[in-house]
Amino acid sequence: MKYIILILSLLLLVQCTKPTEDPTTGSIEGTVFNFNTGGFIGGAHIVTTPPTSAVLSDTLAGMYKIEHVDPGVYRITAVKYGFDTSSVSVSVIAGNITTADITLKPDTSFTDTLQAVFQE
Repeated sequence: MKYIILILSLLLLVQCTKPTEDPTTGSIEGTVFNFNTGGFIGGAHIVTTPPTSAVLSDTLAGMYKIEHVDPGVYRITAVKYGFDTSSVSVSVIAGNITTADITLKPDTSFTDTLQAVFQE
């Protein structure tokens, strides 16, 4: 009798569990770095092509994350005043986190302009 109750209890438990669904989206995350120093660049504006959901970013550490991204190929672009714009291409797979670190080079024309202003 104990075994019948145990088996019935286990069957009931299995019946009540919700089957897990396969993920349909992935995520993109990365860090924006300074090409010259290797340091973080906080406050860079991150955009994707094709467009995705809102970008969550940490303005101090230069990190960003984009969640609920449909599978496919994306171009991730970082824009920051005083730096050249830079992009990387990534492939997003459902259920995975894709890393896309971006390195920005300082804008030499910006630096040249500042030097000219201060030399005058």
